[in-house]
Amino acid sequence: MKRVKQEIDRPIAQLILDLEERGILDRTLVVLASEFSRDMIIEGIPGSTARDQSRAKTDVLKEMKHYGLHRHFTGGSSVLMFGGGVKKGYQYGETANERPFVATKNPVSITDMHATIFHAMGIAPDLKFDIEKRPFYATEDGLGKPVLDIFA
Repeated sequence: MKRVKQEIDRPIAQLILDLEERGILDRTLVVLASEFSRDMIIEGIPGSTARDQSRAKTDVLKEMKHYGLHRHFTGGSSVLMFGGGVKKGYQYGETANERPFVATKNPVSITDMHATIFHAMGIAPDLKFDIEKRPFYATEDGLGKPVLDIFA
């Protein structure tokens, strides 16, 4: 964790401070996101014959064999957003405190997250371009709805 803090937390914090000091944080949107969430415990899938699956049945890191592959939490994830009109220190939604850590309050779909980012950029989520007589939307099928509660 100490190494991760040095590699990620400090540079992100410094970026935000620099943008704020220069007076451009309000018009710059910084988004930290991942395609899914993970924890540090090896995943074992019942019935799997894959060689990389752990047979260790634990939810607590106790032995070295518990480190390595990661469980994926596709029902809940975290996204950090700074600047771009987003409220400072605001938390929207929450996940369960226990596995599988699914979203329990105000879940946001990927399509709606994209719409929220586009909204901050001044782009309508239903914006489309016709290319070769086919519509290409800013969000999936133009159906994304921005989460307006996160904006100041």
